[in-house]
Amino acid sequence: MPSYRKRVSQNHLSNIINFIKSDFNNSDRNIKKFIDLGSGDGRVVIKFAQAGLESYGVELNPFLVWWSRWKIKNLGLKNAKIIWGDFWKINFSDFDIFYIFHFQMVNNLLTKKFNDNAVIISFGFVLPGFELIKKGGIFLIYKKA
Repeated sequence: MPSYRKRVSQNHLSNIINFIKSDFNNSDRNIKKFIDLGSGDGRVVIKFAQAGLESYGVELNPFLVWWSRWKIKNLGLKNAKIIWGDFWKINFSDFDIFYIFHFQMVNNLLTKKFNDNAVIISFGFVLPGFELIKKGGIFLIYKKA
């Protein structure tokens, strides 16, 4: 299921990206590498890449991987990449910011894999044990408490 379809959600995501780029890049953490765990058609990866972040997506569905890669290539984005595979097998230590849109049970399991400096954007689901630092519409930004 896509993370957003309406212009309102796109605007909220743009606000979240601007918040991350300005607030975190001006602090002691310099956020640079983004990953969408279950990237679907790549729309979130593309938004982050267009904002200048090194952006990755991990997707299991081969058709959606192909479709995402095709869109990225047609947009000429050199800072976006889609990985065909299982996000449970990805080394999370390489990434600063994560985007998740999964059921609560999956989110609870994922939280065990995030490093101490991780910033997590959740689409509508809470992350127990993490500090909510920003809300933009249905998007929630967390860091480890």
